[in-house]
Amino acid sequence: MTYAKYDELLKKKRTWYKAAQKSFCPILKEDIFFTSKGFRHLLYDGLGHARSRRKRMYKVGLLPLVIPVIKSATKIDEYKPPAYSEKLKKMVEFWTLQSVVGKQNTTVTVVLRKIGTGNIHFYSVWKKQDRQKTKKPRD
Repeated sequence: MTYAKYDELLKKKRTWYKAAQKSFCPILKEDIFFTSKGFRHLLYDGLGHARSRRKRMYKVGLLPLVIPVIKSATKIDEYKPPAYSEKLKKMVEFWTLQSVVGKQNTTVTVVLRKIGTGNIHFYSVWKKQDRQKTKKPRD
């Protein structure tokens, strides 16, 4: 993918993301907000290192599936209760939702986060791989 196409796609997805603003999550009975923190996490990892272009394209490419997951998840797949984040200097809690969505009936996982007393916001997304990567045994 050329830099121009990459930049164009990133701009298009950022525009979609800003327009989304929020989505109601029936399972949490709360609005989930689409903040700049969530979009930034698609481009940079938790340590602030830039993700590869390929990884960025993968993550932003899944954005259209995020709202369907938020709306259709029937259970909370994983919950991490509030814990103090040294980096953020606040309590942080996480929810993981999973649902089969999209034209290809793909299992998509969405991570939601709440910092301190703020709103719950979108934090990350990935899809279940078609086949498990085999781990090489360590010597």
